[in-house]
Order: sequence, then structure tokens, then C-alpha cells
Amino acid sequence: MKLSKIALTAAAAAMSASLCACGLDSSIDNLLSPPMMSEEQQEIYSALTKAAGNEISLVYPRSGAYRSAFVFIDLDTDGENEAVVFYNSLSSKESNVRVNILDKGEGEWRSVYDHAGAGTSVEQVFFTDLGGTGHIRMAIGYGYMTPTEKTLKLYSLGDGILNTEYTGTYYKTLTLDLDKDGGDDIAVVNCNNENHTASLSLVTDRGEGAECVSTVDMSPTTLDFPSVISGYIGNDTPAVFADGLLGSGNLSTEIIYCVNGELRNPAMIDGSELPARTVRPQGLYCKDIDGDGIVEIPEREAFPGYKDRQDAQYITNWNVFENYSVIKKYSSLTEPYLGYAFMLPVRWQGLVTVKNDGTTGEKVFYKYNGSLEQSRLELMRITVCSLSDSEQKLLEGYVAVASTDSAVYMVRFGDTEDNLLLTTAEVSNNFYLY
Repeated sequence: MKLSKIALTAAAAAMSASLCACGLDSSIDNLLSPPMMSEEQQEIYSALTKAAGNEISLVYPRSGAYRSAFVFIDLDTDGENEAVVFYNSLSSKESNVRVNILDKGEGEWRSVYDHAGAGTSVEQVFFTDLGGTGHIRMAIGYGYMTPTEKTLKLYSLGDGILNTEYTGTYYKTLTLDLDKDGGDDIAVVNCNNENHTASLSLVTDRGEGAECVSTVDMSPTTLDFPSVISGYIGNDTPAVFADGLLGSGNLSTEIIYCVNGELRNPAMIDGSELPARTVRPQGLYCKDIDGDGIVEIPEREAFPGYKDRQDAQYITNWNVFENYSVIKKYSSLTEPYLGYAFMLPVRWQGLVTVKNDGTTGEKVFYKYNGSLEQSRLELMRITVCSLSDSEQKLLEGYVAVASTDSAVYMVRFGDTEDNLLLTTAEVSNNFYLY
């Protein structure tokens, strides 16, 4: 099952590369057949063609919670939902997506407003009560031919007109209450490789309408942001955790939060330890590993006995950001591509190492005895298998400590009474699905 997941991922990547190499448009619109329309959607589509003509094609958002060409939302807060439909006009020379607003009056849908979008595709759609004003804004991310050429527009509906309240470029967005005023904010990440610039902006409504109220620079050496998440520093400070891809191929994390409504990025302060302390290989992304709301930042160090060895096995330290310092919270054996992290007991620190079983691929914990060669007392081994294979593993002395729909995570304890040996309960409590 493990190999199947990896194979599927590789196949998907190969397919993506193949499509790009051939110069094909890999949009969802062209690769997939549109889903069957419901009866209500057919009524709306009929109303749309009456207003826009029959030569149209529906456009489907590429990401986010809303993936349909038909979105129902009470935009004008009158108690009744409007329908928002994304489409292309095939009879027009204009290639940009169009946005049509339809309302239902006297039992029939009719088009009330039509709008030319700011791109050739719809990347995402979301709705937000920006700044906690009680007014619903519709946010649409428009795309062009390249993944970095994207435009974010915020709209409100009033008097039957779709009003554009904000327009700006974006690479990634997050919705959260970053300035702690009780209302939604939008964190807008931009990354321009050609100009070696990156930034994060805070878009909200502080009584003057939707606007960018603060912007902070991010590292100019960042090539991409493969992971951007929100969480907390401490118990009550919301923050954005951006894992940036460096030219070396490693990751580094920037943490951005608000002080008195203004954005701060401590990674850009001279002398900050954050950039160096957060450098690690790809795949190890920031994560609220223990589910307490506070995001941990991974950092790697070699297990005992592996200094300067090419076959090194690594401990992942899960750190938190406190008072401009990076502080270790947990240590684990982390296998992100196998989907787990095993938190190492404190009493194992410096006394246990890991070897890779060359035959089975299992991770095996040994009592450390000064060198890898002298470390032979096996304490525990971890394997990941399918549900069907787990039955045989039980016969071989393994016990299950966690599971998903597609995998069972199992351990087998060493034949020893050493005081470093763990119980099944200890392992289960320390085992996290990644």
C-alpha cells in the first residue's frame, strides 16, 4: 500500500510534466467532462443563455472549497440566495472569464448583472465577512497562462450591481483573524522570482472598505512557498507560517503576525536565529503536530552515532517560536512520506538510535552503546502495511498502534527487559499520523 501511494504520486507528477511538455492546456475545464447539472442548475443555465447567448462554456474553479461553476450565496444579505455562475463566451474575442449574477423572482431565475473577470481562469472562490462588518464579500482569484500571474478581486453586491472593492496580485491567500479584531482578514502572499521579491499583505476592512492595511517583506532568496498555513504563537497570537523553498532545495520558515494591527516578520530582523534554525529538507512542513492550535516548526539532527555519515538517520525536533527564540517542544522519528511521526520519549534522549533494516525497510530502534556497530540491543521496530497484510504481522508479534483507511502502523518490541523498553500504551500515545 505504501508503494502504491508513492507510485500514484509519481504517476501524477509524470502526467503533469507530460502535459506541460506538450504545451497542452491542463485546466480542469479541458481535461474533465463537466458534471451533470441539477434541475435548479439547468434552470439557471437556461436563464444565463437567455442573457448571454447559447455559445458559452462553464468555468470551474481550480481549487478551494467551491469547485462548481454554480455558487449559491446571499451576497446582498436580503435573506435569499443569489446564483453566481462562471462562464466563457465562445462568440466573443475576449478570453477572460465572465461572472454572472442571477436572482430568483416570482419563481424564475433571471440574470441581473454580468461582469468581465480579470483572468482566463478562476483559481479560487471564497466568501468572507471582512473585518467583521456584517457585509459578505466574494473573493475571486483569477489566473492567466502562468501560475504566478494571478489577480485577487473582492466584490460586494448592492442595488443589483457587483461592486469591485479591492484588486491586487497574489500567489497564495489565507483567511483568518490575523489582527485579532474579531473579524476576517485575508493574508495575501506574493512571490516574484524574477524580481527576487516576496511579501505578505493584510487585506481587511477597518471602516473604510476593503483595503490593504499593512505589508511586510519576506526573504528575497525564497523561490516558492509550497506550504502556507495559519495557527498560533503561544495561546493567543494568530500567525501565518510560510515554508519557503530556497535555492539549495531546502525549506526555511517565516512567521508573520500582527503587533497593534501592523504586520511583523521576525525572520527579517538582523541577527534573527529563525532563518538558520528552520532550514531542513523538503517534505518537513510546519504543522500543529499535537492539535493544540500552536504550530510547531520542524528541525533535524542526526541520531546518535551518525555524525557526518551519508546514511544518517535523523531526529526531527518540533520547535515553537517564543520571545523571538526557537524552543524545542518534542523530538520524533518523522517519516512524512509514510505519514507518521513517533515522538521520542524523554528518557530515550541520547540513549537510543535508529537503523534502517535493509531487508524490510523498517525503522529499528536500538539501545545506543557508543557506536552504531556496538548498538545491537533491539528495543522496537516500526512497519507500515495494508489492512490485509496486518493480519500476518499480528502472527509475527507486531501490534497495531494507529491506522488510516489505507494503512496500519504497527510495532514489534524487542525481546529484552531493558528499562528503555516501552509499553504499547506509551507507543500509541506518542504516535501521530502526519
